[in-house]
Amino acid sequence: MKPPWSRPQSFDTPRAAGLAGCVFLALVLAAALAGCGNAEAPRVRVVNHSGRRLDDLWIRTQHDSTRVPGLKAGDSVEVRPHVHGDDLLWLTGTFAGRYIQSEGGDYVEGTGGYRFRAVVDSNGHATVKFIRLGLW
Repeated sequence: MKPPWSRPQSFDTPRAAGLAGCVFLALVLAAALAGCGNAEAPRVRVVNHSGRRLDDLWIRTQHDSTRVPGLKAGDSVEVRPHVHGDDLLWLTGTFAGRYIQSEGGDYVEGTGGYRFRAVVDSNGHATVKFIRLGLW
């Protein structure tokens, strides 16, 4: 009888392990195709702290604009701008007959689940602030 170390060894993968790998790959692909791996589109909560009605506000990106519904004093609304890839996001509109715009632009991604808060205060000063990522 030959010693155990001299016997030829087989390095074939057992069928069960190969089948388990195929099942795992199929589940990962099914989840990706179903959208489980994709985060939500960006959302912007627009808040009217101005003390007067606001009717002409827009959430803007470099490639698109989303109209904000009219807001009574103290009201807020959530809008979902159309963002594709990387972009900048800001607020524009009119306040007491003059043009307003938030300073600069905040970075946003189309599938990053970004959450923002846009506020118009009593002086007509517009701000947009990044709040969090909504990845769940």
